[in-house]
Amino acid sequence: MSGWKWIRRLAVVAVYVVAVTYMAGKWAIRYAYLERGYDAIGGEYFFIPMMAWAAYKLINIFLNVLEDEMYAETGSEKTGGRGTAGLRNNR
Repeated sequence: MSGWKWIRRLAVVAVYVVAVTYMAGKWAIRYAYLERGYDAIGGEYFFIPMMAWAAYKLINIFLNVLEDEMYAETGSEKTGGRGTAGLRNNR
């Protein structure tokens, strides 16, 4: 895969991860404020990096499945997608 495709893919993943993390972070901070009734720093700030990690993992799983399906449809002999360990179709 060429260098530009990797850069493009990384940018797409980064945009989605930042968007999901931002929305989840705003929700967590607002919810904690409504529960407490005052501004404070608590567990909601630990929730934000956990949500970023989970979003990154889920988006990569989605892209792996999408690429595997794309290779399966075209009947390409190319082995693997983004994370499959070089599995081949034995005919």
